[in-house]
Amino acid sequence: MNMASIDFYSSLIPFKRFADLTDPTHYQQVPNDWWIIITDVKGSTQAIENDRYKDVNLLGASSIIAVLNTLKGQEVPFVFGGDGATLLVHESDIAKIKPGLLGTQRLARDVLGFELRIGMVPVRILTEKGFKVEVAKFAISDKTNIATVRGGGLTQAEKLVKSQDDESRRYQLGRDSDVESRIEADLNSFEGLSCRWNPIRSKHGEIMSLLVMATGLEKSEATYRRVIHAIDVVMGENGGHPSSPEKMTDGQSYRALWKEMRMHTMDQPFGKKLRYLGRSIFETSVLTLFLVTGYKNDRFNAQTYLRELGENTDFQKFDDMIRMVRDCTIQQRDKILEMLKKERVAGHIAYGVHMSNEALLTCLVFHLDSHIHFVDGGGGGYAIAAKQLKEQLRQPVAV
Repeated sequence: MNMASIDFYSSLIPFKRFADLTDPTHYQQVPNDWWIIITDVKGSTQAIENDRYKDVNLLGASSIIAVLNTLKGQEVPFVFGGDGATLLVHESDIAKIKPGLLGTQRLARDVLGFELRIGMVPVRILTEKGFKVEVAKFAISDKTNIATVRGGGLTQAEKLVKSQDDESRRYQLGRDSDVESRIEADLNSFEGLSCRWNPIRSKHGEIMSLLVMATGLEKSEATYRRVIHAIDVVMGENGGHPSSPEKMTDGQSYRALWKEMRMHTMDQPFGKKLRYLGRSIFETSVLTLFLVTGYKNDRFNAQTYLRELGENTDFQKFDDMIRMVRDCTIQQRDKILEMLKKERVAGHIAYGVHMSNEALLTCLVFHLDSHIHFVDGGGGGYAIAAKQLKEQLRQPVAV
């Protein structure tokens, strides 16, 4: 077994400024014995119309927590995409993670009433087709890293998984009835996944969910550098962070605990369901009390937790495109849109944007000082922005 290949991601030195994602020295080619895991919720458009986008976000995060819990102690490259996720794992871990991923499909179907598509594409296949998959490690805080992915290979992997031809079936988990029907789904791999926070209302005017993809790989570094710099100039020192501590004023949702209980106690007896619900209500009440009163003890400081929540939120990331959620004023929104339109007309980018008045938070809490939080815009967020992006990609601008 090639240990250099297995350890390639854990050996990467993280970069700390989002603008540095354009620096090629941070990236390393993913070895051919790794696989790309792609998940997405089918029917997300209908879910958005039925005001169930928070459920879609929950499923998007479920595959990440299932893999992280299965490979506990390992650094796993991942990117949350709103209605899905992307992960990379070594081939020696494929058999280990399949039960948990099949469990997420059960979760989607039996608890939330959705179909979760899961694709698994060997990097070797993409290399043979002439595509690159390069990964870097982005430190969103002193304690938490996420992956950034470039090279075009990830976009090609999504096409392989989501296309309607017969070839796509070979890359879809759960479609091989002879083999995968004998794998027992792991329904206990979601520990730490929660959705207890109420939507976070915009403090500046609007929540912008933004996707930007450079249309030419040969000039993409300069394009992304220019776009990120322009957005940073518009947003200024405050940066438009959607989940900073002062914005967490609406607290947690007790209604969400019922759904969380169902998710964590699938196929378990009523007594265990009741105990889980009771424990969750107690935890939520204690956190609310600490936040309201400012009380703290040697084990827990609610204000410190809120500060780290903001620091550990993935409000900007990169997976063959810029993804970001920003809390902005109307004037900031207009300036950013004007810049994007100019870049679009010049033939440099395609983009998608969605505006709402709130952001949604989905949390992975391993313990009190180890947690990461996925943010998306309300009312469809990244999923709606992706529709506009795809439409622009289908209609290139003549330059």
